[in-house]
Amino acid sequence: MKVCWNITSRCNKNCQYCFKFNKEDLSLEENKKILNSLIERDVERIAWSGGEPYLYKDLKELLKISKEHNILNYVNTNATLLNADNLKENIQYVDRLIISLDFIDEDLNSQYEIGENYFEHVKKILKLVKKIKPEIEIKINTVVFRGNIDKLEDLYNELLNYDIDCWKLIRFFPIRGKSLEDNNLAVTDDEFRKVIANFKDRKQNFEIVIHGLKEMKERHIIVLSSGKLVYSEGGEDIESDDKLI
Repeated sequence: MKVCWNITSRCNKNCQYCFKFNKEDLSLEENKKILNSLIERDVERIAWSGGEPYLYKDLKELLKISKEHNILNYVNTNATLLNADNLKENIQYVDRLIISLDFIDEDLNSQYEIGENYFEHVKKILKLVKKIKPEIEIKINTVVFRGNIDKLEDLYNELLNYDIDCWKLIRFFPIRGKSLEDNNLAVTDDEFRKVIANFKDRKQNFEIVIHGLKEMKERHIIVLSSGKLVYSEGGEDIESDDKLI
């Protein structure tokens, strides 16, 4: 069993197409109880997400406990809180580091409120990660939407320069949060089919995974930062009666 745990709803970015939940954070002791409940349910993999998971100050302790129980830790991050001085300790218990990257154009990073010089920072992190921890997997997640669909080739060519393991192209799907505010962000079926045709048979040193609406609507188990368990399925979030805490 695998779950996505939104350990915090807080984020240091304001991406215009974000679909995060907005809930209160729990204390470390409360989250330890949730983690123990997941361990008892034989969870094999946790995707730690948010918000920005590294904003949760006790994330490292939870990752350590998870790892001690042989759970795979995947961390979804914008990487802006990682740097040369803290990277080693922050990826110590991480099996896969998943970095969000939608643009290499810094003007567009600013326009869509991802942040100035965001790509410059991500580049530095990408060059450091496997020097510090060679066995870690690096995955790049890219949301495919109206603002970057004609920039994907440039991003692909840039990624060829880095030692990554996977590039995941995720079709924008307005399910919650800010993603519901702008109806002009979504690409058409035909446009996304062209993305699939363009990248599905490429040969490079990393895997390309393409995530369309079918995959987005499959059942996902999400633990909210409030501790509630949600099943996201068919474009709807269904709160469970299951108790994790």
